[in-house]
Amino acid sequence: MFGRRQMALPRGNDRVVSTGLADRLKERRHALRRLRLRRMVAAVAVVFAVAVVTWALVFSPLLALQRQRISVVGSDGSVSDQQVREVLASYEGDSLLRLDTGRLSTQVRDNLVRVRQAQVTRAWPRGLRVQLTMRVPVATVQGPDGYQVLDNEAVVLERVPEAPSGLVSIVPDSADGGAGESQAISAKQVAAVTQVVGSLTPETLEQVTSGSATEAGQVTLTLSNGASVVWGDTQDNALKARVLATLMTTSASIYDVSSPHRPTTRSTGDHPSASSTSSPTS
Repeated sequence: MFGRRQMALPRGNDRVVSTGLADRLKERRHALRRLRLRRMVAAVAVVFAVAVVTWALVFSPLLALQRQRISVVGSDGSVSDQQVREVLASYEGDSLLRLDTGRLSTQVRDNLVRVRQAQVTRAWPRGLRVQLTMRVPVATVQGPDGYQVLDNEAVVLERVPEAPSGLVSIVPDSADGGAGESQAISAKQVAAVTQVVGSLTPETLEQVTSGSATEAGQVTLTLSNGASVVWGDTQDNALKARVLATLMTTSASIYDVSSPHRPTTRSTGDHPSASSTSSPTS
């Protein structure tokens, strides 16, 4: 009988151990399920939060562009704030985060001929700031429909029935065999004169009344006192402009800066070979 009791004990112990291990495994499975559930809920919450924030910033009115909050600086009066706002009107209601400011800058420049460059930046939370660099009118040339006002890149800024005062008139060049204002002026000649005029200092520009160029691109300017400037081609315009400003401190009827490192002046009645040489301005 004693031997049978020894055999019963191990069987009883096996059942107890087996039941405890199963319970622990069951608890562990429940714990793992709870952990997975918590992680899933946390992940869903994060995704939902990101979606809400993205919607709020990108698609909601929170950062939506308002047309009246587009500010414009740098205009000389030839372009109004309203004109700039009209160019950008199609973007009203779009989030500032979705706007390509580089593209907007190009649109302003391309749609407003008076604007040389535009830089659009965001003005949080619902506006834009548009910095303009304007084209400056420097010359005028007569065309079939009136007078064209040009900047230094020969861009036509406007057409007017009468020649504006204070701008250099581009006239036909007599060296090309033309006579009078009826001679056609080519785009190449216009471009040469506007480049030269655009390089002049403000003080010099005030004294220039007209300019002409040959088809070869040789430019001549006429001053308000009747003197002329032999400019030559459009190379070294900046240097020639500085040299001319120095030469014009002395009285002469011809200022020759075609060779800016050896400029000359000549007065009426001087022999062609008699010229006074001035040192170029560095």
